[in-house]
Amino acid sequence: MDERMEFDENYNNKLNCNCFTTIRLHAPTKNAVGAIKQIYLKGIWKGNAKIMGVASIRLDQINPTVAKLDADMSPDELRRLLKDCYKNRPGINWDTQLMDYIVLEYIKESKEPTLFK
Repeated sequence: MDERMEFDENYNNKLNCNCFTTIRLHAPTKNAVGAIKQIYLKGIWKGNAKIMGVASIRLDQINPTVAKLDADMSPDELRRLLKDCYKNRPGINWDTQLMDYIVLEYIKESKEPTLFK
């Protein structure tokens, strides 16, 4: 089943690439390899993307490579951003909470048209 995946910001312009990453709360069924997601940026459809890979990590495992690639930030900046994104979710223990580091690839037929090829 296709499911909507919302983005409030296009950090590192990642949503303009054929493949991109996102870090979400651990949800093995929702974030399963092969799942199709409808990608929206600020309510505007960008295309449909397939989950190509998922790695479960804790916030303390976010390294400079992951942080730069995902959001063009330092690990500490990205950790603060993620905590802020989920601030309305009570009861999260950030020392143990698993996150899913997800790699997605647009399904070419569905991606929004680009101005330049």
